[in-house]
Amino acid sequence: MAAGPGGTRPRASRFSRSRFQWVLIGATALLAISATHVSSLVHERQEALRKTSRYNLGWTAAQAGHEVSRLQAALGAFVLRRGDAEREDIEMWLDLIANRVAVLRAGEVGAFVRSDPEVSEIVASLARAAEAARPLLDQLDQPDVVLQLMRSFEPLNPSMARLASLAHGRGADLAREDSEELAELHWQFSRLLMGLIATSLLLAGLAAWRNRLLARANAEVGSLVESLSRTGESLAHANLQVQEAMLALRQQNTKLRARDAELRRQNQLFHAALSNMPQGLAMFDAAHRLIVCNSRLEEMFRLPHDIAAPGVLAADILRHAGVAGGFGARAIEAVWTEHRMLAAEAKAATFVREDDQGRSLWVSHRPLADGGWVATYEDVTESRRAEARIRYLANHDALTDLPNRRHFGEQLQEALLAHDDGRQDVALLLIDLDNFKNVNDTLGHQAGDQLLRSAATRIKAHLREEEVVARLGGDEFAVLAVGEVARANGVEALARRITEALATPFSLGRYQASVAASIGIAMATGPGLNADVMMKHADVALYRAKAAGRGTHRIFEHSMAAELQSKMELEADLRHALERRELELHYQPVYNIARGKLCGFEALLRWQHPVRGLVHPSEFIPLAEETGLIVQFGEWVLRQACLDAANIPADIKIAVNVSAAQFAGGDLLQVTGRALTEAGLAPHRLELEVTESVLLQDSDAVVATFHRLRTLGVGISLDDFGTKYSSLSYLRNFPLDKIKIDQSFVRDMAIREDCRAIVRSIARLATSLGMVATAEGVESAAQLEQVREAGCAEAQGYFYGRAAPIATLGHLFAGRPSLVLVDQTAAGRRA
Repeated sequence: MAAGPGGTRPRASRFSRSRFQWVLIGATALLAISATHVSSLVHERQEALRKTSRYNLGWTAAQAGHEVSRLQAALGAFVLRRGDAEREDIEMWLDLIANRVAVLRAGEVGAFVRSDPEVSEIVASLARAAEAARPLLDQLDQPDVVLQLMRSFEPLNPSMARLASLAHGRGADLAREDSEELAELHWQFSRLLMGLIATSLLLAGLAAWRNRLLARANAEVGSLVESLSRTGESLAHANLQVQEAMLALRQQNTKLRARDAELRRQNQLFHAALSNMPQGLAMFDAAHRLIVCNSRLEEMFRLPHDIAAPGVLAADILRHAGVAGGFGARAIEAVWTEHRMLAAEAKAATFVREDDQGRSLWVSHRPLADGGWVATYEDVTESRRAEARIRYLANHDALTDLPNRRHFGEQLQEALLAHDDGRQDVALLLIDLDNFKNVNDTLGHQAGDQLLRSAATRIKAHLREEEVVARLGGDEFAVLAVGEVARANGVEALARRITEALATPFSLGRYQASVAASIGIAMATGPGLNADVMMKHADVALYRAKAAGRGTHRIFEHSMAAELQSKMELEADLRHALERRELELHYQPVYNIARGKLCGFEALLRWQHPVRGLVHPSEFIPLAEETGLIVQFGEWVLRQACLDAANIPADIKIAVNVSAAQFAGGDLLQVTGRALTEAGLAPHRLELEVTESVLLQDSDAVVATFHRLRTLGVGISLDDFGTKYSSLSYLRNFPLDKIKIDQSFVRDMAIREDCRAIVRSIARLATSLGMVATAEGVESAAQLEQVREAGCAEAQGYFYGRAAPIATLGHLFAGRPSLVLVDQTAAGRRA
């Protein structure tokens, strides 16, 4: 294009280039500013999304309350079953609570806890309860420890609900603030994107306009072409930068969508925590309208969704709860009245209300800053019932439902305080069932339990309403008498009534069992006595009653204490008698009446005390049975008797008494076999003497043991036949070789015809059954002739000789072969 006169076109072209350059510079600056602002917005959005991770406050706090409730449930389960699994559950939940305290004190949750003094104190109380409970885990078997643990965690329930409520409220506030911030960032980001798009369009328009200017100016200024080419490259580079910025924005959008998904997941967890709280939760505004509630509240109060909706009045919700029947209307009305009063005063409180059906509703009311309140509700019916049951079990015997030793001691102490004030007389009766151990050993523990329940019923039947009977343990009962009955004549009359009531045989399924009762009586004779002293005095009197023949009673006198001390010392010495080699065997000869020859010995246990001298069996054998030493002693007697029998003529038998406790142990067959093997003794030379207490068991195991002993070759004798039950079924059901007639019948044969008839009948019965009849207690030639005429085959007693050590009986074997007498001490060392 040709230039006009005066150079007008070149000046216009220069003006156009200059203006275009300024516009381009401005557009580039605008793009740089926009890119910087985009980077700032992206950073702010990332920071807003980071805040969404704080919304797990409510879930973490709710879990603390849940774990406290589970620990309380584990404690209740341990009280009912007391197994190892329940103990492990208690330890596991206590560990979880300790870990939860650490979580509540760390990170974002810790910042929230430290920001609120109330929340900080709740977490501190939880930590203190967990730390205090830890040392008590090893003492769970003690009833008071379990109750202490439950009481230490029970006050935490409302605090945990308050903690969850505050955390939920704080989480909701954070969510609302962050949502508003995200919305504002979104709009700013959208406006910025629109601006960038407009800028890009502007740049594109400017580029087109520039191209047209270049086309017009190309004819005038050739040099301008190169300049415009460089400008085009700059614009291309700018376009490339815009495209890269757009790509970066799309990547940021992808990240924001991922953060949005994470936020939704956190909100779902928050909702799950709220819905799975063990308590029902509701939040109301200042106008008493519902803001939010969880599903547990709807379930507890049986609320339909339209009633449990935001905006519904609290009065309508609670009124519907009373009508729906979850809890009684009267209890619900009381709850609403309490809420109104507390809301008006802006006070926090925790309370329990019961309805007419005995259901208990626990309520925690906490005010909010805006005048509303948050409340948690829990059905604590079962936990309160379990607590009441635990208190009852802690004070009562599970078998008889009577007060136990601890509860009885408290009642006795209260009665003694009243006695010190001169208001009443007090007496304590300590009752012990004689021969109860035989029932347990022979008929089994189930029969023993049945007998104890029946005995408790009989004792209660003879007491007045103001008198108390308790089971102290085992077969021991106690009666607390007050008033006139507690005086000497009255308390002895009461003791006689109880003794007579317990003397009547007890029906135990197929069997009847007779037990007597020994009663020790302690009377409060002056002020200052306590329950322990009274129990000790009654125990001393009880020992005196047992020593007097049992089935009787004795009143405590101070002289009795010395005798009790002597018995305790005797028991302590008896426990060491075997290891100190103080026990020895004496042998009483048994003769064949027809042949007039020695046929055997009965081994009798003796105790040579280093200070007391020779202790009579009647003094220490019952004590050995009471303490359980009789099993250990019986095994020693069996082994020693076999060793002694191996050193006397081969035609002489040895008889050894076996207690019911040895049969109950279950290893009598093995013990007998070892004793025979160690001594090298032929089994037919050993006889085991049993009493009717063994036969009373009549169990398959006992019968099987009898038959195995017979198969081994050992003989079995029934001792003291004719006393106690003397059932003929014993002779039919058990494989017996010999019947030993009790000496009480033999002693009176000369003066009582019935005794002669009994001895005669037993001897004939034994003969007809292929058994040997042995008469015990033969002390004169006349008695020997009487038992011979009655048909007895064997006899033993003082007429033939008293029991003596085996080493002193050599004269009885004169002329017999294979006699080897050994020193008793050496034999003991060999055993």
